[in-house]
Amino acid sequence: MRDKALLFLTGRNGILLFNVLILALSIFSLWIMAPMLLNALDNIPDLENVSESLGVILIAYGVAIEERHSLMPIFKLYPKFYTEKQAYIDDICHAYGLFYLLLGLFMEMCVACVKMPNAIIDTDHIEYLLFGVSAVFIVWNTGLMFRHCYLLYTAPEQYTPDAH
Repeated sequence: MRDKALLFLTGRNGILLFNVLILALSIFSLWIMAPMLLNALDNIPDLENVSESLGVILIAYGVAIEERHSLMPIFKLYPKFYTEKQAYIDDICHAYGLFYLLLGLFMEMCVACVKMPNAIIDTDHIEYLLFGVSAVFIVWNTGLMFRHCYLLYTAPEQYTPDAH
């Protein structure tokens, strides 16, 4: 029972489910942010909260799936359940996890620049630009999530590391 639950959470379908949830959060975040960007000065706390929260989620998720190949033996799922398909999932999760981690960190950097005192980084009246960059990172993340979902969904049974 434990193995089945862990295999689901760390397997293709579990990762697809998490991706879809984060995709929904990303799309909803963009939906909320877009009108606020038109008047960023009046919406700084809300823009910070949206960017920062999604950034933290991406960082945590990115680290977790980037290290999927390291977690599988810790969960005692490898070598018992190791297959070529699992190796493929490990490889693409490593790459996409790193992307999510970096995008989340860059989103956090945009928020940090706005939060810093203007004596250190003068962001007075360019907050919209920094939050706009954060929104671009969310759009980028959304595209990566769609691609990651596609690669997971079409995962081949046979895999050689140079094939993707």
